[in-house]
Amino acid sequence: MDTPRPLTAGRAVVLFVVYVAVFVIGGGLGAGVPAWLFELVTAEDMETGNNFFLYAIMFGVTGYIAYRLARRVAEG
Repeated sequence: MDTPRPLTAGRAVVLFVVYVAVFVIGGGLGAGVPAWLFELVTAEDMETGNNFFLYAIMFGVTGYIAYRLARRVAEG
């Protein structure tokens, strides 16, 4: 069994930046694509709808999933 590499300050900063980027990009895609498709299908402007809470939840969940996958790869 491989032992994990020690976490240095530099590696911690790099991992933090990578994890935040993955969270934002994954969450943005996970919430943005369904919002765009919903707007396309229903012809309803998202700015006038009350769906912000739903897309915020989708952003958080898909961002967290992307973060966990990135973390698994980094620890790999």
